[in-house]
Amino acid sequence: MLQKRDTVIGRAHTEVGFVRKENRTMVGVIDEAQLFYPLGTRIKIANNYGTVKYVGEVNGHCGTWLGIEWDDGLRGKHNGMVDGKRYFQTRLPTAGSFIRPGKLGPFATLEDAARERYLNYDSKNVDTSLIREAQASMQASLFEVVGMDKIARKQSKFEQLSEVSVDETPVNAAGYLKDLSQLTTLNVSHTLIWNWEIVASITQQLPLLNSLNLSSNRLLLPTDKQVIELAPSFRHLKHINLGNCGFTDWQDVVQTARLWPDIESLSLQENSLSQLGEVDCTEIFRKLRELDLHRTKLMDFDQVCKLGNISTLCVLNLIENRIEQLQLPDCEPQSKLNMFVSLEQLSLIHNPIWNETEAFNELDKLPQLKRLNKTPHLKSNFDEMFSKAVASIAGLQFVNKAKVTPEQRRGAEYDIWKKYALEWLQATKLGADALREFYKKHRTYLGIVNKYGSPADFVPRIQVKPSNLIKVRIQNGQTGEVWEKKVPRMITVQTLQGLITKRFRLGEIPQLCYIDAKHPELVVRLENNAKTLDFYSVQEHDTVLFE
Repeated sequence: MLQKRDTVIGRAHTEVGFVRKENRTMVGVIDEAQLFYPLGTRIKIANNYGTVKYVGEVNGHCGTWLGIEWDDGLRGKHNGMVDGKRYFQTRLPTAGSFIRPGKLGPFATLEDAARERYLNYDSKNVDTSLIREAQASMQASLFEVVGMDKIARKQSKFEQLSEVSVDETPVNAAGYLKDLSQLTTLNVSHTLIWNWEIVASITQQLPLLNSLNLSSNRLLLPTDKQVIELAPSFRHLKHINLGNCGFTDWQDVVQTARLWPDIESLSLQENSLSQLGEVDCTEIFRKLRELDLHRTKLMDFDQVCKLGNISTLCVLNLIENRIEQLQLPDCEPQSKLNMFVSLEQLSLIHNPIWNETEAFNELDKLPQLKRLNKTPHLKSNFDEMFSKAVASIAGLQFVNKAKVTPEQRRGAEYDIWKKYALEWLQATKLGADALREFYKKHRTYLGIVNKYGSPADFVPRIQVKPSNLIKVRIQNGQTGEVWEKKVPRMITVQTLQGLITKRFRLGEIPQLCYIDAKHPELVVRLENNAKTLDFYSVQEHDTVLFE
């Protein structure tokens, strides 16, 4: 049982409307219910969460009723109108219903919920929510806990706790938190906290708190007066999670963010925010470094661009949205945009982007982009996507956590150097305007030409249908011995390794790379045994070197 204190609404909740003293009028009963359940109060029955929208009588039914708007729009029976009378209004037509106050269980303070979870612990039931928190922060699918009993004993030392999670408990007040003065991380997701006064009463008692998870709650929008009064209580916070908090209007996010203008990390995942807005960074997001917008139903990248003036933003998460095309403002081929000036990491996993080449070319406009997370197009694969991204985004260092090696960059640049050789040559013949348009479509190509020289030598190879056989020089990197051999263009690296092993009587499978005959400074490793020589663009008279 949760411990009930004077600050907690306990059994009195369940008695409203049922225990009637002879001198109590119905007005008094309603007033007491309104005191216990002010409009906006969050409630929970079984696994269903809702918000109190009305307290009072219902025509034709005796006693006091609570009008509830359920988070699940199919949980109710109406939209707040019954028998032609409007009692309250819900967003969805079947999200409303009436319940008796006596159906609700007791609320709890954060203090009581924390003591219940960490002092009355069972070694078989150690705080799994903290384990989930660790999984999320490590972005790991598996998390092995070593020394579980030791962790449990440490958690039981209440005053030493630095991390507390009371998710899915009926917390709707702070309580007295002096014994949690060492707390730095707090998870109050899926609780019954419903306004920012409650949150402020918690944070102002926890001077070391820097990370606060409020996800899956519904908080009333703070007024301008409340922003002024409550903002000092949040000055020490650095990370706030407001995922799945029912935001549908970006201006509500902006108004709420005025409470903590110097926050460094903000999670807004799973809010329906298909429309964003420009930000006044003198008032909010002055130090924002990480912003999580995954599963927010974004479709138009123009909306994302409205956040481009957040000069401190380093990490932007857009996973699992509906973005099909990336379009940034226009700029000269050899210049960068003056927006997202600090953005180093962008996550676009599970967005239906249909043109990867165009998308990567647009992303080259960002001045600091170093890390890109993206799933390949359905008609592509990781290797092809990796190569296109590395060649098209000049400063890219990681793709899906895979570090870009110098050899991989040379190979990717070499591929597009040859791929667009004919188009480049045609543009040079048509004049400056045509060449400028070419470089706008292929922003990194001029740098590649400056690095490797003119690709004009490849144009005849592109125009003339190549033979199915090519003659290559196969050279032993240690002895210098050379074997000239005609091989099919479509021979796999693995088959060629077998031929070389047999011809040179090697004791183990050799590692291969090739040297371009016309540009010997280019050395490309043949790392994927399943790929063909044609995939690696090996041409007539090129040298295959083995060790």
